[in-house]
Amino acid sequence: MERLPVSATKNNLQRLREELAFATAGWELLEEKKEVLLSHIGLLQTKARQVRTRLEAQLAAAYSRLAEAVIEAGPLACARAALAVRTDEEVEVHEKSFMGVPLPLVRLSLPPLTPPYGFLGTSPAMDETIRTLRQGLEALAELAELEVSLCRLLAEVHKTVKRLNALENIYIPRYQATIKYITETLEEKEREFLFQLKRQKRRRQEQQHESL
Repeated sequence: MERLPVSATKNNLQRLREELAFATAGWELLEEKKEVLLSHIGLLQTKARQVRTRLEAQLAAAYSRLAEAVIEAGPLACARAALAVRTDEEVEVHEKSFMGVPLPLVRLSLPPLTPPYGFLGTSPAMDETIRTLRQGLEALAELAELEVSLCRLLAEVHKTVKRLNALENIYIPRYQATIKYITETLEEKEREFLFQLKRQKRRRQEQQHESL
């Protein structure tokens, strides 16, 4: 494993051990962050499926009511009524933070439902079509909030996994290899130093013995 370009000293060994502990703690925090993000993504995916199912049901109901209106009042009357329809919706988008990820908050405001056309030449099915489509708008706003949130959270998970892999496969092993190398080098120097001390001591003893 490639080592860090540092000299084998006790100061460097202590510094690298501290940095390794910091990197390991960082890895653990990132792992916890990934698990929390994945858990939240699972919840949002479940909710998004439910909202999408509700939206599809509302749109299907709206098309069914529209088909009834066409049969009852005719396509021309439906087209004229559609031109008069104005939803006058107001959409506000704010943000909230989840694990450092900005997530949208979509708020849809709709005015009270009042058919914009008269009773002449129209049918109750037209009213039902408008009412169901308004409900679909609310579901659509909620689904947009969920889909954007999921995209941002998945992107954050991708970045978190990349950082985890970098720490786990590159930085932490490099620190470990360097610490091992410095430790072994210092131990070897210490053994060499002790050997030299014993050798010098033995020589002095031999010289003292010869002098006697």
